[in-house]
This record gives sequence, structure tokens and C-alpha cells, in this order.
Amino acid sequence: MSTNGQKITHATYEDPEIIEGYIKRNATNPKQKDLIIAFAKNISGKRVFDLGCGPGHDSYIFSELNFHVIGLDFSKEMIRRAQTLKNVENKPRFIVGDMTKLNEYFTENAFDAIWASASLLHIPLTDISKTIEGMTHISKSGTKIYVGLKGGNTENTFLVDEDKYGKSMQREFTFWTKEGFLKEVAPYGWKLEQFTSREGSLSMGQPTQWLNFFFKVQK
Repeated sequence: MSTNGQKITHATYEDPEIIEGYIKRNATNPKQKDLIIAFAKNISGKRVFDLGCGPGHDSYIFSELNFHVIGLDFSKEMIRRAQTLKNVENKPRFIVGDMTKLNEYFTENAFDAIWASASLLHIPLTDISKTIEGMTHISKSGTKIYVGLKGGNTENTFLVDEDKYGKSMQREFTFWTKEGFLKEVAPYGWKLEQFTSREGSLSMGQPTQWLNFFFKVQK
């Protein structure tokens, strides 16, 4: 984390009050669970990486589906909450880390699937290639990747002021077009298998446009 926007975002996600509101709001999300279950049916193997796992809601769904899960997030407070969110036998492993430095944490071909739900949207345009390169490095040929992003008219990174999760806060977001993100991943052998979009909750007074990408890595 180096830019001012990233530092502000990081501080927001270390605030226990905001994290508590985040957990309450996202504790039950049937659409998200259905998305995970559908994605999981196409995974060949058991090793799943939850990139930008937050407090671990999605990680635990994968673990309940019998996958071996590692979740990574840059927020120590998020990881602390993830480690205590549920008491299950097949518990995910959670680590604090930087999404732009995946090569430092994991070996090549480490995962059968990568789940990046609403996480790469916090990576500025200047750093996205490093993140995609790292995701490719830790994938094997055939690894399935899901990426959920905020849609926009152009590719842009800027700070957003919101009154959300019970408190005023600032977070930096990168907004993408479908074509812009596909162009970004094209050099790395990511084959698009499915794409969907949907409207989500309000952000800046407008419905959020969510872009859902489903890829297969070809090495």
C-alpha cells in the first residue's frame, strides 16, 4: 500500500466499527452463496484461494463444500475476524498480505481455483498488472478464476465517500468496463468462459453495476 488513496482504504478496513457493520450486512447473501456453489461445480481439484477474503464469509462457504481454502486480505482486523467467524472442522487458513505480491507468498501452480470477489476493485490501475501476473503465477493450467468488479463507463481509480456500515468512510475504487478488463488479462492466458452483470446496492446515489468474470487459465 503506497498511494494516499490506498492508505485511506487500508485505514477504513482496520476500523473495528466498520468491520462489525460490514460483517452484519454481508453475513447472509443468498445470491453470493449461489454464485459460489455454481462456480465450485467447475473446479477440478480442492485448493481454493480467496483473494481479498475480508472477514471470511466466502471462504467458509468453500470450506463447507469440502475445499481446502486459503484466504488473504490486507486488513489485519478483517483477518482477525475471519479466524473467529465460525468454528468448523475444515477451517480455512487466513493470512494478512498484499494482493500485488502473491509471488512472495505462494509457489507456482499452487491453486485449482481463485475467488476474487469485490477485491481487485481496490487495486489501482497502476498496480493491476502486478496482481494479475501474481494470480497467473499461482495458478496451474486449468485453474478457474472468478473476478467480481464494479462497472463504469471507463477505467478509473478514485476515492468514494460513503455513509455505510453505520459510519462515514472513504474507500478507493477502480471502476472497469468489460472490454477494459479483458484487454488487461489478455496477455496472461485467461480464457473467458462466462460473463454476467447485475445491479447491486446504491453507491454515490447510483445502483452499483457488478461485472462477473469467469475465466480458465491456459498455460
